Amino acid sequence: MLSAFDDYPYHQIADHFDASGTGDHRFFDRYWWVAYDRENRAQVNSGLGVYKNMNVLDGFGTVLIDGMQHNVRTSRRWRPNIGRIGAGPLDYIVKEGLKSFRLLLEPNEFGVAFDLSWEAALPAFDEPHHKRHIDGVLHEDYRRFYQFGRVNGWAEAAGRRIEIADWFGFRARSCGVRPGVGGPPPPTPPAPPAGGRATALISGMAFACDDGTHGSLQIQEDDTGRVVYSGGKLVRRDGDGWREAVIDAATVDIGLVPGTLKPTALNFDFTAGGESYELRGTPLSEGFVYQGYGYFNGYRDQHGLGAWRGDDVLEGETYDVRDSSNVRDLSGHASFPAILPHEYPLAISLNGAPGMADSMIGFTGPHPRYRPQG
Repeated sequence: MLSAFDDYPYHQIADHFDASGTGDHRFFDRYWWVAYDRENRAQVNSGLGVYKNMNVLDGFGTVLIDGMQHNVRTSRRWRPNIGRIGAGPLDYIVKEGLKSFRLLLEPNEFGVAFDLSWEAALPAFDEPHHKRHIDGVLHEDYRRFYQFGRVNGWAEAAGRRIEIADWFGFRARSCGVRPGVGGPPPPTPPAPPAGGRATALISGMAFACDDGTHGSLQIQEDDTGRVVYSGGKLVRRDGDGWREAVIDAATVDIGLVPGTLKPTALNFDFTAGGESYELRGTPLSEGFVYQGYGYFNGYRDQHGLGAWRGDDVLEGETYDVRDSSNVRDLSGHASFPAILPHEYPLAISLNGAPGMADSMIGFTGPHPRYRPQG
């Protein structure tokens, strides 16, 4: 389909601008934003994805306040209105790429709204390219970059309005092919049994210190506690510029409330550029539950992100997330397993330098340290 974007010299393939270079229905182009309050009055997350081969744009806005996660999800037909980065009450305005943005969730029937100015404070940096085949079948092939900033504006939920002044901001941009997006996956051969056991723990964070040092790292462990993936990047000032170093030899220790999987600490040790680092993180609030964003079976139709579900779809509800092992949807539409991945705002220190982080902790199976009974 021809659009105004076809007059710009930015095409990547010999086709109109709204076409992708692959016919894989899982192809996505996605935004992710957080705004975190050090004083824990409220926390805000939002995201949006375009799925060109499904002709879908969907997104969410979420406010966490007083242990309650208030969600709004929306979805629409992407073509012909490909110039709008939004659906329903949700809109993103790119004022200047890599620098300045406005995030807007207009008042709606679910009582969740925000108007945020997101301004970059640090340069964006790339994550390593993710590309993997399983038994010869493409499993994932995507890129992601990260950036930290400062957020101002306001957010409201449950009749309470919070003024936002200089909150910690983090964002991610990713595009490509990966599982779990674009609707239900096609049938594929099962993974061969050789080469590893089931993933039991995923832990990671994107972090920024007050001195400008920033980066990201992730660790995955299997059900024996063996590290099956470990990687990341550290970015530090170097004169008038920045120097990047690969993170390696990373280990993680998660502190938990006794008898639960609720974290009290997320601590990493690693090396980067020949130096050793201790990164210590403490959750500032309860964790966001990804189903509220639309991940997993978060949409009411349980078809996942990027699935075709019609025009002008708007959903929402409130989750009680005070007990991470007993999350409750107060509308009664959804029920949750006891083991869920959560996203937490963290106060951190990196070799003593203070900062903040956006983190993910997910227990997906038995683990000798954290879930010995399965």
